[in-house]
Amino acid sequence: MRIDTRMNGTGFEAKLSDGLAFADSPTFRLLLKEIVEARPKTCVFDLSGLVSIDSAGLGMFMIALEEAKRGGWSLTLRSPQEQVKSLLDLANFDKLFVIEA
Repeated sequence: MRIDTRMNGTGFEAKLSDGLAFADSPTFRLLLKEIVEARPKTCVFDLSGLVSIDSAGLGMFMIALEEAKRGGWSLTLRSPQEQVKSLLDLANFDKLFVIEA
């Protein structure tokens, strides 16, 4: 997984690329730490470059959602493509997250 981050005013954006799998958990936890320390009002995970995700990756999004609730910031998943979009749909993530096309 590759991650590019930026803070834009009170919003945090993380562009996730390649794949998100169990092996990426330590890197994802560091990302969450960076977000929490930035204290954003909003956070967007740009998934347009993410080509695959496994069940552990879906779990990482759930951990991020818990952090968002605890920290009082919103979390949006933006532009999921093909396999990633299919899995988010299958897992009914649209009922938990704001998902932007």
